[in-house]
Amino acid sequence: MDAQSKVVVTGFGPFGGISVNSSTTAVLNLQAKWEEIVSHTKFFPELVVLPNVEVSYKAVDKIVSHIWDDLKPDLVVHVGVSAFSSTISLESQSGSGPYMMADDGCLPCQLFCDRQISTKLSLDEPCALLRSRGFKCDISTDPGCFLCSYIYRCSLEKNPYRTLFVHVPTISSAVTADYLGDFLFLLIVILCKSCDVPISSSLVAYL
Repeated sequence: MDAQSKVVVTGFGPFGGISVNSSTTAVLNLQAKWEEIVSHTKFFPELVVLPNVEVSYKAVDKIVSHIWDDLKPDLVVHVGVSAFSSTISLESQSGSGPYMMADDGCLPCQLFCDRQISTKLSLDEPCALLRSRGFKCDISTDPGCFLCSYIYRCSLEKNPYRTLFVHVPTISSAVTADYLGDFLFLLIVILCKSCDVPISSSLVAYL
C-alpha cells in the first residue's frame, strides 16, 4: 500500500434551515462504501472524510490549512448542497466574490477577489462517463458567493491541479444517500486515474 496516496473529501454541517446537510450524508455514505471494500482487500488510496465542516469562514480557513499543510493530500473533493437543484454539479471554478453572506455573523477579511480561479482538473470526460453510468450531472461555472465558493477558492489557491468542488441536491426519494455515495465513489476513482494517483486493482474494476 502506498502510504503517500491520500484523498480528502469534505462536507458541510447544518446551516440556515438545513438541519441535516445533504453533503454530510453523501460523504458519510461514500466513506461507508469505501470502508466496506477496504475490509476485504488491500485498498488504496487512503480516504480521509471530514463530513461536518462548520459553516463559518474562520472554520474554513482553519480546515483548508489543516488539509493541505498537515494531511498533504493527492486529491481534495469538497462537497456542498445546492438546495434548489436536482442535478449534481461539478464546479469548474470558484467565484470571485463578493462574499457578502455572513455565516455566524462574520464575513471574511477579503470580501472581493480580483479573479475567479479554475480547477486544472479535466471535467469533460469524467462528467461524460458519470452520465453514461446513469448519474444526472453537469459542469457548472457558478458555485455561488457563500462558503461553498469560499472553501473552493481557498483550496484552489493551494493546488488547482488536485482540487474539485461538487454541489449535490437535497436528499429525496429521487436522490438518495446511496445514489450520491455511488456518484462520489466513481468520481474519485475517475479523478485518481486522471491525476495518476495510485489506485488498487479493485478500484480500477469500477471504471
